[in-house]
Parts: sequence; structure tokens; C-alpha cells
Amino acid sequence: MITYDCHIHSDFSTDSATPMIEQVKKAIALGLEGLCITDHMDYEFPKNQMDAEIIYNGNPFEFNWTEYKKVIHHLQSQYPDLDLLLGVECGLQTIPSVIKKNNELNEDTDLDYLIGSLHLTDGKDPYYAHFWEGKEPSLCIRRYLEQLYDNILLFSKMDALGHLDYIVRYAPASFSYSPMEFRDILEELLTYIIRKDIALEVNSSGLKHSSQPNPHIDILTLYRELGGQAVTIGSDAHKPAYISDSFSVIETALIQAGFKEYYTFHKRKAISHSL
Repeated sequence: MITYDCHIHSDFSTDSATPMIEQVKKAIALGLEGLCITDHMDYEFPKNQMDAEIIYNGNPFEFNWTEYKKVIHHLQSQYPDLDLLLGVECGLQTIPSVIKKNNELNEDTDLDYLIGSLHLTDGKDPYYAHFWEGKEPSLCIRRYLEQLYDNILLFSKMDALGHLDYIVRYAPASFSYSPMEFRDILEELLTYIIRKDIALEVNSSGLKHSSQPNPHIDILTLYRELGGQAVTIGSDAHKPAYISDSFSVIETALIQAGFKEYYTFHKRKAISHSL
């Protein structure tokens, strides 16, 4: 049974309005054993890719790291029965200054868990419909996967690779996604993270958009066939209603793919839990 949600956001993330305490209270109400808060630290995210309706101060998807840790440490003392972990979701870009900042964040000894995620393709956010205009979806997805691979070659200090096929969430509804169309680049990518002891995150947020998590069950099966064993689980919840959303579906999919356990990270050390 999955009792930890290791990918959630609060109002420290530019795209969430939920106070951290509300996420914690919801996790407790659901009977979760643990929760890892992983707000977006997406250094140098292009401002021209931001929704005009989102109001933010300073740079989008960057927050006060010292204040963030202070709030989490306070909540840890207030709710000792919940295993509340301090995490972050680092946005990946091949820009040298971003890599440097991600490396510096990685060195913080207070950190329990670091997710590496790609949210841009050629500097543009596939979340928006105009990203796809006049483009062949399969070419966009291949480009995303190739850039994801390029990024993890340059920054591989993450504990888990976040929502591997994230871009597919926002592909046109008319597009029929077949992961094995991209098997060549997926094998390279998965083989690399296995070799570098990077876990593969299974993100249930994709189930809000389709019948598949991120990554697709076929990718999870391929990962297992290649020798991958370490998976982490996250809902990507930006609101309390989505904490641990569809975890029973995730658990069934993982067991069918041959997994017997999932992992959490405490002070960057992996701990296994039975499914």
C-alpha cells in the first residue's frame, strides 16, 4: 500500500495558492504516513512562458529557500506524527547558470529529496495550446525526450526523475500516444538513470488528463525489463483534493509491471516500502 505522497506543491510554488499547512492537514486526514513537499525551483524560467493570469513577485518558479525550510521545520514540530519531508522539484535546463544553481541547491544538507523535472521544450511550455499549433505531436514528444536526456547528462544529482513523459499530458486530444514509438531514446534515458542510481518517479497527475500516469505504464514495464527497480510515487497535487489521488491505480499498475516496492528519500538516502 502506498502511504507516502512524495510530490506535492504549496503556495511557495508560483502555480499553487495552497498554504503548506492545508496540504499537511489533508495528508493527515487521509491517513498517510508521510508527505514530501517539493515546491518548484525552476531557475530562470522564461517569463514570456507564464500565464498572464498568474501573479508573482520576482522570478517565476523561484522562492525564498530559507523561509521555505523554516515553514517546513515548523510544521514538522507541529505535526510529529506525520513523516514530513523537505523536498524540492528542480527545473532542468541546459543553461550553465541554471545547472550551477541546481548544483548549489543539491548541496543543502537539510534536503531530504530532490526531483529533477523538465517543463520546457526549446524554451517553451507545452502546457499551452499555442505550443502545439502547426506542429506534429510525435516530433514534439521526441524533442522533449531528447532534451530531457541532454539535461540529465549535465545534471544527474537528482534522487528521482520527475514525470518522464510530462509533455504528453498536454498533447492535442486527437493525438494517439504510443510510447514504444520512442523506444530508442527511452532506452537510452532509462539505462542512464539506472546506471546513475536515479529513481523513476510515477506521477499520478497524468491520470487527470488520460488513462495513464506519467510515465505511461509501457515505460514503467520497459524500465523494469531494463533492470530498473527504484520508483517513487507522487500526486503532483497543487490543491489538497489531489493528494494521493489515484494511488490505488498506481499501485495496481506497478504490481502488474513487476514492482514489489517503492522508495522514499530521507536525507537523500533511499528507503524501500512494500506495495
